[in-house]
Amino acid sequence: FRLFSLQNDGVDGLWARPQEPCPLTRPPNPKDQDTVFETRQMGNPFKVSLPPSGMDKSKAVVQNKCPVLIHAPLRKGGRLGKGGSHKTKSGWHSQWLFEVLEGKHAEVGHNTMNELTEAETRRLLFEWNDTATEYPRDQCVHEIFERQALRTPNAVAVEDGERRLTYHELNSRADGLSQRLRSFDVREDVLIGLSVERSIEMIVAMLGILKAGGACVPLDPTYPTERLAFMLEDTKAPVLVTERRFMDRFSGSHTKIIFLDDPHPEVVETNPPQTHLRSESLAYVFYTSGSEGRPKGVCIPHRAINRLVCNTNFVQIVSSDCVAQVSNASFDGATFEIWGALLNGACLVMISRDTALSARELAEKIQRHGITTMFLTTSLFNQLALQAPSMFRALKHLVIGGETADPKSVRTVLRSQPPQRLVNGYGPTEATTFATWYEMKDVSDDDQTIPIGRPLANTKAYILDMQLRPVPIGVAGELHIGGDALARDYWNRPELTAEKFIANPFTGGSGDRLYKTGDLARYRADGNIEFLGRVDQQAKVRGYRIELGEIEAALGRHESVHTAVVTVRQESPTDQRIIAYVVPDGTSVPTAGDLRAFLLQKLPDYMVPSAFVLLRELPLTPNGKVDRETLV
Repeated sequence: FRLFSLQNDGVDGLWARPQEPCPLTRPPNPKDQDTVFETRQMGNPFKVSLPPSGMDKSKAVVQNKCPVLIHAPLRKGGRLGKGGSHKTKSGWHSQWLFEVLEGKHAEVGHNTMNELTEAETRRLLFEWNDTATEYPRDQCVHEIFERQALRTPNAVAVEDGERRLTYHELNSRADGLSQRLRSFDVREDVLIGLSVERSIEMIVAMLGILKAGGACVPLDPTYPTERLAFMLEDTKAPVLVTERRFMDRFSGSHTKIIFLDDPHPEVVETNPPQTHLRSESLAYVFYTSGSEGRPKGVCIPHRAINRLVCNTNFVQIVSSDCVAQVSNASFDGATFEIWGALLNGACLVMISRDTALSARELAEKIQRHGITTMFLTTSLFNQLALQAPSMFRALKHLVIGGETADPKSVRTVLRSQPPQRLVNGYGPTEATTFATWYEMKDVSDDDQTIPIGRPLANTKAYILDMQLRPVPIGVAGELHIGGDALARDYWNRPELTAEKFIANPFTGGSGDRLYKTGDLARYRADGNIEFLGRVDQQAKVRGYRIELGEIEAALGRHESVHTAVVTVRQESPTDQRIIAYVVPDGTSVPTAGDLRAFLLQKLPDYMVPSAFVLLRELPLTPNGKVDRETLV
């Protein structure tokens, strides 16, 4: 079946040429060959224009010339053969294309082929989302910790070098901080800034903020002062918890400050006041990159954290475990590390940034402290796998995530001395760190992708078309996340909240919601989900979620910049680079050094492009939009 003259192209990257009309010709009998067609569109819906009455339907053309991905034909042993879709209903895929020509479908979204049987629909919507387990869904994070401290008061809760705190000591110190915070009228859903480096004090502060009834807003002290000031202003945080060495980072702020390194009496209240929190109360607000040129706060309730680490199905942490704390506190991976340890009676081991970047030092740390559980961003895992693939052999659980897993790096570790379990975790901040997981047991030399797996316990995953209908196995759609994983909303962004968090159409008006991830995915036949890419301009580089539009907006504020476009270039499976294409305003030409220095005043260093390309003008598509494919 020839479609857009792409019959003999490979499965990857079959894109309709935007310059030419795309003829449609009728396929042979579907029984003659095993064929699957998939349409994937990255912009607005495209339209198929019918020819005048009586004219050959092969003259029909696709208008709007949006990229349309066609997978055809597929054979056993092809890309989708392993758990893929070569056995799905090839006949109705072909029939659907010609229903378009008969006028039965006026517009096409990601997929409007909705010929699923009742059994297929039940499997996609309910059987593969049957993830309910018992967990403390109606309790707060600090309440679960307090009960753990009563059970194991003398067990070590946190280690930082030679320093240690038991569960009783950590609980007592956090009580002291919570008392100080309550004197500032901290209560439910009041946001408290926290700006400290990775340390025992950071853990004390997080727990103390929750005990006081507030919600923690991690503020990385290495961020530009302009970004820190925006976050404090946006949250209207009445109190900032930090250390004196970071005082200059907040010199222009009028927020009240508690310095953790100031001496103060350890006063423990005999009858601390009740905070009257609910599991829906806020525990954290994580700021992530925003496409409008300013970061957005993702509001995480207590319940979502409990769902992540209590009686879950992807990692079972027990009291004999030691969990590495590798992630920056402003990165939501820290949620899994910190509360995965402290809500399960395990020991949390602080790992400095320098140690995490050194394969030798990290391997020594794993051995010396008996670390059993670790989370690494995919990029860091790839680097370490290249340097010392057997360094993870003592681990029970190694979870990687934040970017697409690299089969070569995973294969290298699995064929050396692997950890007991190597897990690929997927999830946006809006789904509280992880939404799906896949245990990687074997990666063959032919595997080019690694699935992101199935939903976590008490989490749901749906792959839907533009009309919010489930797509068949093997067909691309937008991944939607539901269940108890979801953030409550975006801080002070009701319009964005309404756009991204929508009613779940499959739960009968029960108030359940779905989060529209903007990620393209498809189901394999075995129920595992395969990540395909992004619908929008969002990217993940070195584990950080980045809105390229925010970088473009920052560049646009430079006095010598007329227009800027930012892309991510994949130099290799383990190397992604942010590239900025800049059109000067005509009065002066900025240097790369000028632009880099300017951005470092406004953005975190991980968002600053590694290269700047000056152009006289930006390439455009026939639709008049920036041709990003040409730039990449």
